[in-house]
Amino acid sequence: MSKAVLTFEDDGMGVKVTPSFDGEGPAVMAAAMAMKQLEDGSGISNFARTAAWLDACGKEPGDGGQLSVQIGCDIEETCEFLRVLKTNKEGYAKLLERCISDLEWFAGKLKSGESLAYIEPNKRIEALDALCDREVTGNGVAFMAGFNKLDADMAVLESNDNKLVDGKPVLKEGGKIGKPDGWTPPDLTQFV
Repeated sequence: MSKAVLTFEDDGMGVKVTPSFDGEGPAVMAAAMAMKQLEDGSGISNFARTAAWLDACGKEPGDGGQLSVQIGCDIEETCEFLRVLKTNKEGYAKLLERCISDLEWFAGKLKSGESLAYIEPNKRIEALDALCDREVTGNGVAFMAGFNKLDADMAVLESNDNKLVDGKPVLKEGGKIGKPDGWTPPDLTQFV
């Protein structure tokens, strides 16, 4: 069993955070990550950073066309993850490949604006629940794989910031945010 305790002291001028750790394990890892976030200012959530970035790109909540493009981007990234998976059964590998091909085709239609996807008003709670659960389960996969996702997230978010040219996005047909000339993806090698 591991235990990590963060003590917050407010002296009227600021808050001092003091960690104490007992043992090793997930609690100690989580506390160490929380300390790193407090120290380097990366404690802003991925959601807040992403929302600010999309706002800087001129994306507006409630715009159905922009939502549809974002859904296409999300499906595209899901396919990127599915492509790295392997299975020990040939039949399942073929099934996975067929699913990926269909999803990639559909994502392309959404990203180009050729087709629209939306969330029905009476399904918004279920949609939010699924998005939150996907983030939790994705973080769980990263944790179980031994990835340093906290620092990888920061590298990806910084890389996205570099897609802005003079504070403006490069937009592709359909509204997807593109990559400017000279942009390079983040090197996540050190986080694996």
